[in-house]
Amino acid sequence: MKTMPKIVLALTAFAAIGASAQTVYSGQSDQERRERNREEALSTYRAGTTNTTAPRRETVREDSRDVKDRVREDAREAKDKVRQGAHKVANSTRRVAHKTANESRRVGHKVAVKARETTARADAKFGTVPKKDGKGEASNRGGLSNTAGAGAKP
Repeated sequence: MKTMPKIVLALTAFAAIGASAQTVYSGQSDQERRERNREEALSTYRAGTTNTTAPRRETVREDSRDVKDRVREDAREAKDKVRQGAHKVANSTRRVAHKTANESRRVGHKVAVKARETTARADAKFGTVPKKDGKGEASNRGGLSNTAGAGAKP
């Protein structure tokens, strides 16, 4: 090794030894620290004060009441969330049902108007057909059914 790295290494070791010498364990200082802590704790206890920030509970019953109340509140909140979700689903279903019903009415009205127009044109071209009943059904003079797919039936 060269001389410069040797000198740096020696100085580093010397500095480490010097720093550790300052932190030598002293039983006397440790005993004094413990006595100070004990006196401080006793004075705090006699004064009736605590270092904790949480409020003191008088009984276990209060703790159990608080837990019960929190559980009840959490259950109520969960029930409200479920109710709100169900309400949203019901509203969307209602909306779709009303939209479908309105569209069906619109299409039915359109078909009825077209049927009336067709009937009016046929009546204008061929004349009116005598009605059989009050429902608007035409009379079947020949007694034949005109609804069969393969032709008229006797």
